[in-house]
Formats: sequence, structure tokens, C-alpha cells
Amino acid sequence: MSLLHHAADAEEVLQETNLVLWRKFEEYQPGTDFVRWAYGIAHYEVLKVYEARSREKRLFSDKFMAMLATEAQTSLDLLEARRQALTCCLGKLSPTDRELVYRRYQPGASTRSVAEALGRSVQGARQALHRIRAALLACVGRTLAREGTA
Repeated sequence: MSLLHHAADAEEVLQETNLVLWRKFEEYQPGTDFVRWAYGIAHYEVLKVYEARSREKRLFSDKFMAMLATEAQTSLDLLEARRQALTCCLGKLSPTDRELVYRRYQPGASTRSVAEALGRSVQGARQALHRIRAALLACVGRTLAREGTA
């Protein structure tokens, strides 16, 4: 959506990308970054839309669109680094704290329902979650800083 002007164009590109991913799935190398591979295919599908519409008046230059694509990839890389750091930091929590976090972020869960399931007070669960979130935020920050991705 960040590379195309119209939502309908973005939906069309998404559908075309899905078809290409399905057709070329045998070319995917297990163990490599699937999201990056899929993003590359989506980028080529966006370029096809640009080429097909090259006769129409465009709002942005090819250079600007390439810059947006690069920025989108950078954002994707940072998001993946943050996800990996969070996974690592969750692994450092005590089993009790990790269970509290996992239970709280299940679909439909609330602090109240988790507290009741674990036999804790709602206020105690709320305070524990606040403390754990702060610790996770600090851990992710340290991890990204250490890796130079912050």
C-alpha cells in the first residue's frame, strides 16, 4: 500500500503476488527469509503496475518510488530485528512471568481472566505485567543497541 496510490491497486498486487508465490514456491530455499523473498516478488509486481500505467500521469517519480521501496524494506528489517530481540528477551523471563505474558496475549484474554486462571489478584497481575513489559522494553532496547540495529 505504501508503494501504490490506490487501495484497489494494492489489493490487485497482493493477489498477483500470492499467485506468483504459489507458482514459484518450489524455488523458495527453506531456511532463508521467506518474508524478504515474498517482499521482493511483491516489489516486482508493483513495478509491473508502474510499467502498465506509465502512460498515465503519475504523482511520484520512479526515483521517489524506489526510495519508498527501500524505506519499506528497512522498516521490515527493523521490525524483524525487534521481533527476534523480543523472542530472545521473552526467553530470559522466569517461567512464571513468561506464562503470565503468554496467557495475557492470547486472543480474547484479559488481565482479569488471566489473573483468575492463575489464582492471582487482578491488581497483582496488572502490576506484574507492567513490570514485565518495562523489563522486556529495556531488554529489547539493549539487544538492538548491542547489535547496532537500534
